[in-house]
Amino acid sequence: MPVKKEKKTTTKPKAELSRTRKPAAKKCAPAKVSAKEASDKCSCRCGAKKGTKATRVIVKFNAGWGNQLFIRGMGAGLDWQKGVPMQCMGEDEWLWEQLVPNGSVAFKVLLNDNQWCSGEDYLVNAGDSIICRPEF
Repeated sequence: MPVKKEKKTTTKPKAELSRTRKPAAKKCAPAKVSAKEASDKCSCRCGAKKGTKATRVIVKFNAGWGNQLFIRGMGAGLDWQKGVPMQCMGEDEWLWEQLVPNGSVAFKVLLNDNQWCSGEDYLVNAGDSIICRPEF
């Protein structure tokens, strides 16, 4: 007489099942702000006050293939110790922009964040744009 083989099934205990499930995502309630606060803020939710313009630094310099321009300075989150990469807009045009509520920004341009441009520091007022042509 043939022997019947029993099929073994394994099931995880309930305790193990609960550990493998992902927790439900928490939903945050939107922050409540007064009408005056909402009207003072920029519509792009960047946190800047209305009327704040972007401060722009445009650099005209052909850095060459594989090179990058950086900006260092004081004000608008810049630091003299570590450069911020500038955005390449074309063959010989680089851009840095930041919302600056007031004051001015002193800066210098660096090639590959290690070669400083010659001359004095550049200065731009909050909300203004400057075009500079540095020499290295």
